[in-house]
Amino acid sequence: MRRLLVSLAVATLTVLSIPFASAHGEIVAAYPEQYSNVTPIPTQAWIEFDGTLQKLEGQAINTIDVLDSTGLTISYGDPIIEGGKISTKLSGQAAAGVFTVNYRIVSEDGHPVEGSFTFNASPEYAEAVPVTTSVLEKNSSFNFGGLAAIAVVVLFAVGVLVKRKSEKK
Repeated sequence: MRRLLVSLAVATLTVLSIPFASAHGEIVAAYPEQYSNVTPIPTQAWIEFDGTLQKLEGQAINTIDVLDSTGLTISYGDPIIEGGKISTKLSGQAAAGVFTVNYRIVSEDGHPVEGSFTFNASPEYAEAVPVTTSVLEKNSSFNFGGLAAIAVVVLFAVGVLVKRKSEKK
């Protein structure tokens, strides 16, 4: 029984000492900002992430597309990647209203991150009041750190139950 508890303790300490990578390219700034009202309609859009974006020659692994309120893609040309920033040029021929920015990047840890956000744009907003937010929507890979923590708790509980059961006999 003692061996089982020592083994569980060693396994728990081993799992807890493993560094879990959580750098999945978090957005630190964007233009236009999510939910902001901008006037006039911008001629460029960019997103800056907290780490360097991966590049592969000849392959478009980082993308940014901007759609106007009618669903037409108004971004054109290849995206420009500079460190942790991705940017694109926008056509001046866009319908005013809600614009959607879709992005997909490969962060420095090699994990793809994709998501989208919206902003409002018009040639003439009476009052342009930007609303900033620190968290933008994104989809990334599965969180194995949370799963490992749950596994450690379950293993510990099983060890305690086994010990109690053997003490009662």
